[in-house]
Amino acid sequence: MCDYNHYIPKDFAGYFQFGPKDIAKMKRMARHFMHGFMGSHLPYNVEDLGDSYLIIIPLAGRTKEEVKVSLLNKHINIRAEKPKVFEKEDSSEKPDGKKSVDDWCGPFFRRSFSFVEVNMDIPLPADADTDTLVSKMANGLLKITMLKKPAKNIDISVN
Repeated sequence: MCDYNHYIPKDFAGYFQFGPKDIAKMKRMARHFMHGFMGSHLPYNVEDLGDSYLIIIPLAGRTKEEVKVSLLNKHINIRAEKPKVFEKEDSSEKPDGKKSVDDWCGPFFRRSFSFVEVNMDIPLPADADTDTLVSKMANGLLKITMLKKPAKNIDISVN
């Protein structure tokens, strides 16, 4: 018979010897790693319309009061809280005495998305005129338009 006690350190308290500082560091690393997958970044389009630009950001379930748009150093910052989704009433028992689908499948039969809090920056093109920014929210889409600045020609002198 083999005695395993001589392989285990005396101060060994479990499977992993991590202290509270190590666990906090691992949580920060996991949050940083997962931020790109589940964080606040949403896909967006920047379209060149010739004399102007159009930026479209999908913000489903949000109203214009819940979305904040600001401009800072040639970047547009968009902030939006998670939308308020109303919970359905607890009606697991139907009037006829039968149980509902929620009793065997939980509240979601299939869950394909979740709402996230949004805090993202969108860099603007170099020739975007930030004085002409206009934003509109309709049907879950935030649309931001701005004109282009005309290019300034610079004369070349001969020495």
